[in-house]
Amino acid sequence: MKLPSRSQLEKAYQKAVRIHKTHLDQHGVKLPAPSTNKRVWLAMLMHFHGEPVHKDAISDAVRREFPGSGRDQQVRHLKRDGWNIEQAGRGEHVLRDPYTPSQSFVNERARRQGRVSAEDFESLIKAFGNRCATCGGVQDEPDPRYGGDVIKLQRGHQNPHRPDDLSNTIPQCQFCNRAYKDDYEFDDKGRVRAVANVGPVKRARQPVQRKIYDFLKKKMDDPPDF
Repeated sequence: MKLPSRSQLEKAYQKAVRIHKTHLDQHGVKLPAPSTNKRVWLAMLMHFHGEPVHKDAISDAVRREFPGSGRDQQVRHLKRDGWNIEQAGRGEHVLRDPYTPSQSFVNERARRQGRVSAEDFESLIKAFGNRCATCGGVQDEPDPRYGGDVIKLQRGHQNPHRPDDLSNTIPQCQFCNRAYKDDYEFDDKGRVRAVANVGPVKRARQPVQRKIYDFLKKKMDDPPDF
């Protein structure tokens, strides 16, 4: 793949700016700033719109613009910003439709907005698409992962050490809620982000406990940063 000239990439970026203003800004899609690596990523994908672009070619374009940049360019972050890109093959990305935001971005934004505006647990469940935030089980539907038992969503704590209010709640099926108990903290997507109690350490195998002990001993021997 021949590397586009700087002027060609600038033309592609300006096209992205126009499309963003007309079609994407209203959906909350983020436009990369001119002086960032992301601008080069987007310009490359826009220039080759509809064609797979290998990350090495994108890295070459970035390094030409910003000498000293690394070769491991995380192009998938554009999708997190709302751009409709997909992984086309090993190390390749493609811009599918520049006029519409990524569907996963739209879904996630709707979930966040629904969560903020939720007034009760039922509306919070709807914001999560009637699914368990942790495993994705669907409310009132049998799930083969649990022997065909019907999923019933319950109030799960994000942080068991905070008050039990809606801002600290995620919907969890009866199985996840029971399995995790009060041992973990969750982010607002239902993913474990921290240990909340000593239970998981007690249940861990001895080699794991040893690693935890060594880590904590070193941490406590150093000046505390908390």
